[in-house]
Amino acid sequence: MNTELNNEFYLLQQSRSNAKYLDILEEKICSPIQEANSKVTSWMYKRGTMLMRLEKKAQMRVGKVLSLLNDGRKGTG
Repeated sequence: MNTELNNEFYLLQQSRSNAKYLDILEEKICSPIQEANSKVTSWMYKRGTMLMRLEKKAQMRVGKVLSLLNDGRKGTG
């Protein structure tokens, strides 16, 4: 009986330490990684959006320049 109680007590301690370890793991490792991942994802989205807007503006400007060049060539012919 005494051995069984000791075994149960040992198992109880082990289960508590595992739960505490998992809490620490979540708090110290998983949460910061998820936070950083969220920030990087947000930054990448904003950066991508900005680059797409710049690309659109550049394409519009190139289109205007090309149309001006084509109009100039039509007038000289």
